Amino acid sequence: MNKCTRILNCSVSNMVGVKLLSAKSNVFSPEALLTEDTIDRTIKKIKDMKVAQRPLTDENSKRAAVLIPLCLVKDELSLLYTLRNADLKRHKGQVSFPGGMADSTDDSLRTTALRETEEEIGVNRKDVTVWGEGNIYVGKEFSVMPVVGYLGKIEVEKMKVNPDEVAEVFAVPLKHFTDPANCKHTQFRFKGSCYVIPAYVNAKHRIWGITALLTHVFLTAFIPDYYRHKIYLIKPIKAAL
Repeated sequence: MNKCTRILNCSVSNMVGVKLLSAKSNVFSPEALLTEDTIDRTIKKIKDMKVAQRPLTDENSKRAAVLIPLCLVKDELSLLYTLRNADLKRHKGQVSFPGGMADSTDDSLRTTALRETEEEIGVNRKDVTVWGEGNIYVGKEFSVMPVVGYLGKIEVEKMKVNPDEVAEVFAVPLKHFTDPANCKHTQFRFKGSCYVIPAYVNAKHRIWGITALLTHVFLTAFIPDYYRHKIYLIKPIKAAL
C-alpha cells in the first residue's frame, strides 16, 4: 500500500468515525427523543416494570415522591441531580433527585414532587411538563413514587437552590449512562434477602441507592436501544476452611 493510499484510507476512516459519532449524538437530541410516542411508551414501560425490592413495613410506610427531571443542558439531554446538604438529619451529603416527604397540604404525590422541587432548586411547578408517574418503590425508611418531568433548557450555574437542603445541583448527560465504564452495581442484604442495585460513576458525584435505581428504571424505559446496563446477582464467595 503506497503512502497516498494510506492517507486516503485514513481520511475515509476518520470521516466514517465522525459520521458515526454525529449519528450517535443525534439520537439523544430533543427532536429524536421528545416525541409523543416516546413519552407515552416510556411511562407505560416504567409502570409495567417490576423490580425486586424490600417488603413494605411500618418502618418504611411513610410516603415520599421525587421528580426525575429530564432537561436540556448545554444542548444535551441530561438528568438533573442534587447533592444534599451535609447538615441534614436524613441522607446528608448524598446524591438524590429533588423531592421529599408528603405533607398534609399535598393533594397527591405528584404535588409532593413538584412542591419539593420548587422548594429545593427553585423550579416553578408550572415550568415542569409532567409525563406521568411510576410505581411506588420501597426504601429503608420510606416509600417513594417517581414523577417524570421535563424542565426544558436549564443553566445549572444560575439555579436558585435552597442552601439549607441542597449543597449543589449537577446534570449528567444521557449519553454518559450508555458507556459501560460508567455503570456499576452494589449488592446488599436486608432481613435475609439479597438485593442488587445499579451505581453510576465518573460523573461529578457517584450516584447510588434508590436514586440510582430510579435512574436505571427511567433509562431502561426511555432509551432501551442505547442504555443496556444489566444487573446480575453475584453470590458471595465462601472462603475455604
